[in-house]
Amino acid sequence: AEYIQAIEVALDSDINYLDTALDYGNGYCEQVIGKALQGNSSVVISSKVPPQCDDWSPKPQSQIEDYFSPDWIVNRCETSLKNLQRECIDILFLHTWNLAWGHCTEWYEAMVKLQEQGKIRAIGISVGDRRASEANSHIEAGRLDVVQTVYNILEQEPEYTLFPMAQKHQVGIIARCPFSSGALVSNWTASHKFPEGDWRGLWTADDWLAKQVEMVEPIKPIAQNTGLSMSALALKYILNHQTVTSVIPGSSRAEHIRSNVSVAALPNLPQDILEKLQQLWLDGKVHGTYNGGA
Repeated sequence: AEYIQAIEVALDSDINYLDTALDYGNGYCEQVIGKALQGNSSVVISSKVPPQCDDWSPKPQSQIEDYFSPDWIVNRCETSLKNLQRECIDILFLHTWNLAWGHCTEWYEAMVKLQEQGKIRAIGISVGDRRASEANSHIEAGRLDVVQTVYNILEQEPEYTLFPMAQKHQVGIIARCPFSSGALVSNWTASHKFPEGDWRGLWTADDWLAKQVEMVEPIKPIAQNTGLSMSALALKYILNHQTVTSVIPGSSRAEHIRSNVSVAALPNLPQDILEKLQQLWLDGKVHGTYNGGA
């Protein structure tokens, strides 16, 4: 009920795009969205095909057939359609990617067939953390409509490695992890303990938290100088970039959803503030998500 209420608040706040994935709760998140929308086709929905082998960090030698065989893509799409109670998914992403698959096209042919059957509208790839440019060859070949990537104040690399290519070929960009897995909006210390089962306490490198805390410190006075909250500064930084189509902050609390939506109406960041934030990245004082995350 809490999640359905959050979706209703989002829709009442004029949000018209929801991002999910088959792997989120093993289909549960898709089912919640399907129940909440009940066939409302005015809301754009994206979902993602999980890797068949359940490996989220493919190596250069990894074979795409073990991750995204054509039959697997079709099968998972059908499952997502049932979960979402829809006849068509607006954007279907492959949920991870590998630079070594730049020459592969069988996955694309499977996606095109789904398009021709009216089961999906747009084809996308969700690239890994700190691997924003790994799908560039498929952008250049005209196979992609959308790319989802980590992009935030701490991880600015896509501005240089992905966005120019996307802009040239008119490919949409969905920015995920706008708050760097919570680091930009939480007053963590290096000794912070995450709740039991929280992925940030399970999957990250030993020094991930300390690095996040260290990187956020020089951003706080910049936010104070603008009069913006850290969350507003983080979202506005992303929305400032003309290549970004949408940003997907995750939230299940009504007040957070309304607060996030209100940022869209704020004026763009002043150029000097943008330059200060960009200089932090150029100087290496902030340097990415550091290891996995939403």
